[in-house]
Amino acid sequence: MKQVIFVGWVRTGKPPVDGETTKNQYIIAELKKYCKVTVLDFYQKNRHPWIYLQALWAFITLSKATIILSTSAKNVYGMLRLFKALHFHREIIYWVVGGAFGKHVQLGRFRADVFNYVKFNLVQCHGMIDELRSAGVSNSKFVSNFKPIAYYPDLEKALLQRKQSTKTRFVFLSRIMAEKGCDYILAATKLLNDKGYANSYTIDFYGKVDAGYKETFERGVEAFGNIRYHGLLNLKRKDGYDELTTYHAMLFPTYWKGEGFAGVFIDAFIAGIPVLASDWAHNAEAIKNGELGIIYPVHDVKALADTMEKCIIGEYDLEEMAVHARNEASRYDAVQVLNEDYLQSIGLIER
Repeated sequence: MKQVIFVGWVRTGKPPVDGETTKNQYIIAELKKYCKVTVLDFYQKNRHPWIYLQALWAFITLSKATIILSTSAKNVYGMLRLFKALHFHREIIYWVVGGAFGKHVQLGRFRADVFNYVKFNLVQCHGMIDELRSAGVSNSKFVSNFKPIAYYPDLEKALLQRKQSTKTRFVFLSRIMAEKGCDYILAATKLLNDKGYANSYTIDFYGKVDAGYKETFERGVEAFGNIRYHGLLNLKRKDGYDELTTYHAMLFPTYWKGEGFAGVFIDAFIAGIPVLASDWAHNAEAIKNGELGIIYPVHDVKALADTMEKCIIGEYDLEEMAVHARNEASRYDAVQVLNEDYLQSIGLIER
């Protein structure tokens, strides 16, 4: 069984708190089916600085282990430069977190030769492979975002409920902050309500509210009678997905700089709901326009409002998109993505 040293933010033994800890917990769970995994958890490393000594000891004693680095590029760049300078000959895989890595290499913030030093750079989007190749990084390999899928809500029942609803129900499911497009949703709500649609639709927000955005968000919610905040939606429970599948469409007008292939897209596919997403980062690669949802210009409140209006008045066939979305979901199941063939292709299972 192949030995692996896994380095990243994990929050071992506790619920994940963000995209990186969620992704890393999923990766580790799948790798443990095929590999002997030593986890070096750097989450809140200042509270347990001895992790650096543990890392050094693991690198020395597990001399034949493959090292997987799964955190932001800024966290691994210095380490990789040092390894390269010292001619540290180890099999290293960089499992890229987020969607900005390719752009950063193109802009010269990270040197291409440093990332060519590793065996593979695993990225979630084909577009990022093109970005990295144009910047001189030649060893990138695609790996889809994924999650373990244990349950699919009843889509036929959900579509019937959606038809019977007197209002179009939109949902936002992500971190609640300006950069995720929450201000744009509030502004689009005003445009739609001013046009007389206030009683024709609702918007429900789920997610953790960023501390610096709390006052702005609460003010916005209070200003509109058709917006509600519901706290966190527990998608580890079946009833979480049963609730999510009651919505007609998901709003995702993000312009967050770290956006990659958002995990909530997979949740939307499982629930069978189309995604209305901004043309930002790699959203257009994940959401096929007109099939899995609608892509509209980023930073364009009117375009967002117009897209929502077309949903409300029935100009889009949301039911057909919902069926396409559900059919897409199984592609992102962990057992499909990190299967034996893929792990063999990156050298984590002996052929």
